[in-house]
Amino acid sequence: MLIRYRVMAYVTATLLSILVFAGIPLQVAAGRPQLVNVVGTIHGMCYIVYLLTAFVLTRSLKVPLGRMVLVLLAGTVPLASILAERKLTKRYHHLVGDDAAVAQHRSVEHPSARSATSSFTSS
Repeated sequence: MLIRYRVMAYVTATLLSILVFAGIPLQVAAGRPQLVNVVGTIHGMCYIVYLLTAFVLTRSLKVPLGRMVLVLLAGTVPLASILAERKLTKRYHHLVGDDAAVAQHRSVEHPSARSATSSFTSS
């Protein structure tokens, strides 16, 4: 659940940033609406998925209603969904416990580093 939300937060932030900082200036200055049409449509579809994943995560973390609304609206402000993602990830790890974060980190860790560490601890 957390991974889905994190992916959607970054995708939404990236698409909205492209739309606002590249697409709209191109449309206004050069009269070329193609980038806005394509990226705007993709962002709109991804934002709906972001809303669903953010809603499910905020409900499961028992986030207060006001903060939930802010998280949901974060997909409408460039890069705000990344800030919201960082705060929700911290809340998730705080509520679930650090054991889950450590286990996830170890599963990503390189196998040779793990075996070298275990050989030091077993001696």
